[in-house]
Amino acid sequence: MKIQRRIKVISIFQKGWNFAQDGPGNRLLYHLQGCNLRCPWCSNPEGISQKGTLMIYPNRLLDSICPHGAITNKFVDRTICDNCISMDCITKNRNEGIKLSSKKYTIEELFEEIIESKILFHSGGGVTFTGGEPTIQFSPLKDLITKLKSADINIAVETNGTNPRLPELFEYLDTLIIDLKHTNDKIHKKIIGFGNQVILANIKKASVSKTNVWIRIPLIPGFNDSQKDIDDFIRFIRNLKRENLWVELLCYHEYGKIKWEQSGLEYKMRNVETDCKKINEIEDMFKLNNIITIKTGGNII
Repeated sequence: MKIQRRIKVISIFQKGWNFAQDGPGNRLLYHLQGCNLRCPWCSNPEGISQKGTLMIYPNRLLDSICPHGAITNKFVDRTICDNCISMDCITKNRNEGIKLSSKKYTIEELFEEIIESKILFHSGGGVTFTGGEPTIQFSPLKDLITKLKSADINIAVETNGTNPRLPELFEYLDTLIIDLKHTNDKIHKKIIGFGNQVILANIKKASVSKTNVWIRIPLIPGFNDSQKDIDDFIRFIRNLKRENLWVELLCYHEYGKIKWEQSGLEYKMRNVETDCKKINEIEDMFKLNNIITIKTGGNII
């Protein structure tokens, strides 16, 4: 009896190019669908749900595209959508007013696309897998990364660091970009929905690996930007082996706010003032402690 091999797929909600923001050089970015954290400031909320998110654009939405009555006067009743199997609105009756955030690709499709793009990986560039949280799809991601490393592709992974299997990828990565949102486990869990113990452990393991490590700290007013918070960040990082390790401070912004509405989610960051000038002061504190900081223009995940 012939055993049929299961084809592994990766679900992606966005892909594109940038230069030196998510790893060195010119890079092809893949945003993988699904995230296990619930950061209220997330700029890519459409990437949270593992099954994909229905994105709604009311000005272009037609009530007639849903045969199940989920759309009335350009309003979508997502409780009906949650139990829908046919999803006629994005299959048979496609309309510019609604789309599913994600699309599935086989490992082979992505591998070929990346290999064909290799000529554009100048200035030390390559491919970066980000999210959502890319390690939610750990098995197919690892298979693809292993395949790419054998083809001599420069690889970066941008992660929240919560997956205990993350160190399995270190030997294949040229750059690991890992979030450090808070050093206090209870506060981390209360605000984001997940503790930080695995994250801190993974950062420590990464710091003694051969991969380059970028620690990204998104500075969120009222959450992790007090003097105590900064002192705790510095204390933790100073105790790491700091060869091939850099820190990037990210300024809070509301660029993703409209996407929360389009995703049918509530944006809870209210009355939060952005003060990007404060980052310069905090960077000086890091430098005084011999911690190398970088600026890439990257956005908060």
